[in-house]
Amino acid sequence: MNKHFLLLIIPLALLLVNCSTYSTYYGPTYTTAKQQPLKKIHRIDLSHKNLTTLPKWIDSIPHLKRIDLSNNPNLDLENTITRLSSHTQLEVLLLDSLQLKEIPKNISSLKNLKHLSLAYNPSLNMDVTLQNIASLPLVFLNLKGNQLTDLPKSITQLKTLKDLNLSYNHMITDQSYRYLGELPHLYSLWLDHNKLDTLPTAIQHLQQIRYLYLDHNSLTYLPDSMYKLDNLWVLHAGHNMFNTLPEVLIKMPSLILAHFNNAQISKMPKAFETEKYALQGIILDHNPLSKSEKAFIKNVFKDFFLLSFKQQY
Repeated sequence: MNKHFLLLIIPLALLLVNCSTYSTYYGPTYTTAKQQPLKKIHRIDLSHKNLTTLPKWIDSIPHLKRIDLSNNPNLDLENTITRLSSHTQLEVLLLDSLQLKEIPKNISSLKNLKHLSLAYNPSLNMDVTLQNIASLPLVFLNLKGNQLTDLPKSITQLKTLKDLNLSYNHMITDQSYRYLGELPHLYSLWLDHNKLDTLPTAIQHLQQIRYLYLDHNSLTYLPDSMYKLDNLWVLHAGHNMFNTLPEVLIKMPSLILAHFNNAQISKMPKAFETEKYALQGIILDHNPLSKSEKAFIKNVFKDFFLLSFKQQY
């Protein structure tokens, strides 16, 4: 792999570590239109307002691009969407914690919607919801904290989707991962905090993804089939239960950066000393590594662009 390319991609990967996909910048976020020229307002936060309907002044904002309506469980969502449909520049809609059972069909009227968050709506009928949003040009969908164990086939209709957040669920069924493998543009997948002690074997079908987040699970190993993730650049697997650095990393042809912080790792297999691999950066912070093991790893990975050993021991 070209080292000039690595010099470019690794900083970008590090920037993504704490990146919020729907934090797209459109200027300041307002909670009211008072004393603000309406034409300058692009971002509105009306979360936690106990709303049943939108304020009248929303209709007069000419360039609304982002609105957060989370934590308003009594909101008339169908009427809300009807009114938002006049805002043809709207790209980001947050509907977290609304006690939703399904998304109204008229959401398809939001023709330019790219980012949609439906987090913490555990009663949501996922099949109906996914069918109702299938016509939207979504690139990011947040389904965090919805008590999901699987996904319906209708997820495969989201052909424009690039980023999918499934954090704080319990995604355990093979078929769900096969469906995700059918999303041609899926770029980033969040599976952190999913109570996983093993990965479903069908994870091998995610051959298109670049970024995979497996943090805060109970994994003790990575399956050998992960070598089939031949487009994966960055793997986040910190806060798991690995005792040793997984050897499958050697077989992953595009993997550049791996996070294994807080993962109980005490040793590295000798195969990393003899084999060739794409990996060029690794974070091993807060693992119980002995001084001799750290010295061995430093020697083996001496040409890495990034090698971190911060420890609390």
